[in-house]
Amino acid sequence: MAGDVIGIVQIYVGSTLLDCVQGSNIRLPGRKNTAVETGYRTRTAASYQHGEVNATTVLGTGDDLDQFDPASRGAIQVRCDTGQVIAISDAILEQKPQISDNGGKAPLKWFFDTYTIQATS
Repeated sequence: MAGDVIGIVQIYVGSTLLDCVQGSNIRLPGRKNTAVETGYRTRTAASYQHGEVNATTVLGTGDDLDQFDPASRGAIQVRCDTGQVIAISDAILEQKPQISDNGGKAPLKWFFDTYTIQATS
């Protein structure tokens, strides 16, 4: 529908849908501008900024607490309820998550460079 905004994001690791709390986000890779101060002026230096996916999954009874391995790289998908799908073929998990009580929350962060965006209706 026209005027709709992203409300729900689903994250798939391989073909497995993660149970994530609200607040997942993605930053696509690309150019980044850095301010360079030179006396009374500010100039700009360009650099490359990697892509990043952040999500907090929840772990519960029967879940493998050791399932997130930073040594393995692989495909992830970020699916928006507005129809966009960001497919990342070679995502790298930053580190094993810290698992907390009060909901079994485990924050995850992936880095990536290449992606494709598909739009469905």
